[in-house]
Amino acid sequence: MRYVCMLLACILLINTAGYAVAADNTASVAGCMVEEQCSEYNQCELMNESETGSVDTGKQSSPGDPGKNESPSTPEADETVTESGGLLEVNGTSGSPGSVAVNPENSTGTVRAAGDSAGITSVTIRESAAELVKYIETYGKLPATVSVGGQKLGTAQFLDLMLKDLLKLAGSTVSLTLRTVSNAPNPSGSATGQLSKSAYLKLASSVLKFINSNRRAPNYVSSNIGKISSDNLVYAVARILKFQKDNSRLPNYVTIKKISASTAPTASLRNRAENDPFTGESTSQYLAATANCQVNDPAIKSLAANLTAGLTGAWDKATAIFNWVRDRISYSFYYNTRYGATGTLKYRTGNCVDHSHLLVALFRTAGLAARYVHGTCTFTSGNTYGHVWAQVLVGDTWYAADATSSKNSLGAVNSWNTATAKIKGIYASLPF
Repeated sequence: MRYVCMLLACILLINTAGYAVAADNTASVAGCMVEEQCSEYNQCELMNESETGSVDTGKQSSPGDPGKNESPSTPEADETVTESGGLLEVNGTSGSPGSVAVNPENSTGTVRAAGDSAGITSVTIRESAAELVKYIETYGKLPATVSVGGQKLGTAQFLDLMLKDLLKLAGSTVSLTLRTVSNAPNPSGSATGQLSKSAYLKLASSVLKFINSNRRAPNYVSSNIGKISSDNLVYAVARILKFQKDNSRLPNYVTIKKISASTAPTASLRNRAENDPFTGESTSQYLAATANCQVNDPAIKSLAANLTAGLTGAWDKATAIFNWVRDRISYSFYYNTRYGATGTLKYRTGNCVDHSHLLVALFRTAGLAARYVHGTCTFTSGNTYGHVWAQVLVGDTWYAADATSSKNSLGAVNSWNTATAKIKGIYASLPF
């Protein structure tokens, strides 16, 4: 009889415990509480992984007369110039091998795993993560789907793969197996802040355990900086993998940022004569350093980081860079290159060529594809001169960036007649 009573008590205890878990949907996972979200209560040292530096706010110089721009002797554009090393584009197409596509439409619900895990590798995951970051920072939202290695995935599925790849980088034995993962049913949370490497790795482990148990993304992640939304978690993990792709190491810190819509150029601006449509060409050469476009120079990197700090949209970043060069660098008359990007920044003056060198270097350092345009232009003075300006790629358009005149803004040139300009060449690296 005593054994029967003990057996009944054990059965009752097991049923009660099972009921408690089912009733509040709470479980303990490796010291973290999962409660319709995923939690990580470990202490987080909060610092940014990005480089910082001070913006020089020296005396503002007035732009010179753009009508005095030079007419350098130069060969026609060499469009075969290629330089390796660059980020993938996020407009849905790319000419680069192994490119990935982003579907710009919003979507909710479950996207089923398509086929097997063929094509899913660490390389394709990180390429897709880099493209996802650029999409988010251009359009201020998550896409409906992300294509990786020929597989179309929902964002929750892609988060699952990114978390696995991140933990694999940290030394865990994880299989990059594609599986069905649902989106968070009721996403919430607004926390922002900075997490150390150890903190974001622990967070990643907790979230992956939640997905293993629930086959869906958490609504939010609780940490000592507050509740991190599922969308912002996707953005943060993608940025970590993008950093690893670009630098061959994991960042020491990551900043949790809100995904928010940024300002965007209007259709009328996109259609102006000085702006050109993006045709899907490879952009790696338009992101690389050249002799006079010193992308890796510490002063250039510091200035680009400061000018774009807190900005998520590509248009906002490009505008901040353009306005600074236009308002801070004065115009000087001479032929061809004299200072390059670093010298122009140092001396705060330059002709149209050196203005363009500095613009292109800052754009590229900020992750924005940029190139040079050489043409013959009729200025508002009535005179016709040879001229050089930059173009920066935002979304599906190359926007003109002529910072030699205060009359101009990004994508809108008013100092010369854009309808009659004769284009002589477009360059990744200017030959003069």
